[in-house]
Amino acid sequence: MKLIYKYLFIFVAILFSSVSFGQSVHDLRLNEMMIKNIDNFSDEYGRHVPWVEIFNTAYNTVNITGCYLTDDTTGFAAFASKKTDQIPAQWYRIPTDQKMYMPQRSYLVFYLDNSPLFGPFHTNFTPAESNTHYIALISSNGKEILDILEYPAELRDTMRVFGYLVDGVRNPEAFKKGKRADGEIGYLTAFTPASSNVTQVGISKQEKLRRDDPYGIGMAIISMAVVFTALITIFIMLKIFNYVTRRTTQKSKAQEEQKSVQEVAVDNNDNVGANAEEIAAIGTALHLHFGSMHDEESEIITINMPSAHYSPWAQKGLSMKKNPKLK
Repeated sequence: MKLIYKYLFIFVAILFSSVSFGQSVHDLRLNEMMIKNIDNFSDEYGRHVPWVEIFNTAYNTVNITGCYLTDDTTGFAAFASKKTDQIPAQWYRIPTDQKMYMPQRSYLVFYLDNSPLFGPFHTNFTPAESNTHYIALISSNGKEILDILEYPAELRDTMRVFGYLVDGVRNPEAFKKGKRADGEIGYLTAFTPASSNVTQVGISKQEKLRRDDPYGIGMAIISMAVVFTALITIFIMLKIFNYVTRRTTQKSKAQEEQKSVQEVAVDNNDNVGANAEEIAAIGTALHLHFGSMHDEESEIITINMPSAHYSPWAQKGLSMKKNPKLK
């Protein structure tokens, strides 16, 4: 039993470790930012302030609680090596909040307004007053820089957005060397807080169909395929319906025939009982007829009467007149 508990404990530990690894903050990216915000995106108070967007590149929920946002990594080495327990002044620790659980492929916007009392999404620093040109996302233990978004100095003087051209895509080898691949970050054509950085000009379905199939050949093939598919489907359904109906009819007919046979058998049993009684009566009558003693008669009836007594019924001639004699 102890061995079973041991294996069970190891299995649970592996399971929890895999879950915790799957929900890793290493999948987070500083996806987009804007410093000079005059009349674009506003916070919940209607203010136009600098902001940065975090993107969850994973396909699972990630809890960002406890991580740090900063525009100054001074003191990172000392804090990471535990030489000091004092959190650097420019580090904003993301507080515990239900909204900090980021679903898969989702976005969170933090306002870089140096107003942490305004809510959990308002940091304690602003890049407009910083001498650095980056925003960093640091792990909750303070030992790892999860992502750094470096921006050009002129971003502070222009009303433009900067970030990943494709959401969260970067060159891992270049990132390890402190570099980024060309074309992966830069100025974006449109500001897209809390949404994808990839924007496309929308076209109607008719225009898209006209562009993709100018002669209508594909549409004709698709239409014929749909029609023939529907006909084949109907044919198969009718065949199945016919088969089921025929089997049901045969089964009902077989049940009725079996019932009729059973009724006939019951009637025959009743008739056999009646015939046996009749046969017994006939046999008894024949036995009495052939087995008993009877007088043999010639079927001639003889009536003997005395001569002194006669009966007019026996002497019909006496009642008749004699023939007259001719003289």
